[in-house]
Amino acid sequence: MNDINQLRSILSAFIGSYRDLIASGEDLTEEEYEAAFQLLQRLLARIDEVEAGTTINGPAPEPPLEPHGPSSNIESFGYDEKNGRLLVRFLGKHPNGNGPVYAYGGVPRQIFDLFRRGAVPARTDGRNKWGSWWKGKVPSLGASMFTLIKGGNYPYQRLTR
Repeated sequence: MNDINQLRSILSAFIGSYRDLIASGEDLTEEEYEAAFQLLQRLLARIDEVEAGTTINGPAPEPPLEPHGPSSNIESFGYDEKNGRLLVRFLGKHPNGNGPVYAYGGVPRQIFDLFRRGAVPARTDGRNKWGSWWKGKVPSLGASMFTLIKGGNYPYQRLTR
């Protein structure tokens, strides 16, 4: 799948998740609506960037990683508001083992706030050695990571193995 089709697929997944969120009856704040609107704008801008062959880069200091849980996917994360840089440490292969750390650039504060809250409901049912989840579960850091951060197609880099 080429980059444009992948971005369009992500956009479609975001719209489906957002539709499910609204159907759940959860009240969203003005800030959350604004964050969703900004994410859609960012996706469209990213499509334009890919079509033009440009990317967003830039070094930034790394924010400290703070433990967060419970999550069946994410061990910890940190956010540098000045640079819009999000660091996420995923769970490792073994309990209490350090998983890989990824840096995501250009993440707006409103998107980070939604991610931190786990505002996007889970779209699947499942279980792993760190926990279980079910369709509609909130908070869900995993679903929020997939929809808001990965779905936003922010430039990212794996920092550790």
